[in-house]
Amino acid sequence: MESKFVTAYLISLFLLICSPVLAEPTIATKYNFYSIYPQKKQDLEAEMTKRSPIIYQGKKFKGYTKWYVQWRIRWYENQDNCKITQVKTALTVTYTLPQIPKEYETTRETRSIFNNFYAALFKHEQNHRDSGLYAARDIEKALLNLGSFPNCQKLELAANQKGHQILQQYVQRDIDYDKRTDHGMLEGVMINNFLK
Repeated sequence: MESKFVTAYLISLFLLICSPVLAEPTIATKYNFYSIYPQKKQDLEAEMTKRSPIIYQGKKFKGYTKWYVQWRIRWYENQDNCKITQVKTALTVTYTLPQIPKEYETTRETRSIFNNFYAALFKHEQNHRDSGLYAARDIEKALLNLGSFPNCQKLELAANQKGHQILQQYVQRDIDYDKRTDHGMLEGVMINNFLK
């Protein structure tokens, strides 16, 4: 039996099979780059603002991380109860980030400044990725410890509810992180910090 649930943050898969194991989540990473074309270092901010496809609440951002968590459970069923024996999670992370195309001619200084800015931006985005990773790990642990249920239908429902509850905690972690860091600006993710 298999059931599927889709939200903005996840695709959850439940599968019936058996054997007790807790595994580290698998991670698939994807990159969506948008190109910028600065002629000189002073053009970097304007180019990223102009060309970024990332718009949230009417404001443009230079980087974005989207993560999805999938999980599969296996269980053992006998006459009296149904219990999870294995949980596997998979994390898919998609980064949207700026790039200066390799073939585009600009000054060495401009490319160097951009590379330093990019490293700071990517570090901030990896902290968002960590929310998905922590969610996947917590889902594995929580579902393995759900206990037994009188039937597998009730177990599947409880597992799905617990998984969604954990995901929402980490979605909130991302929101709080951006508030605390002003979307990375308080961590130094501003091009002006690199234009010295």
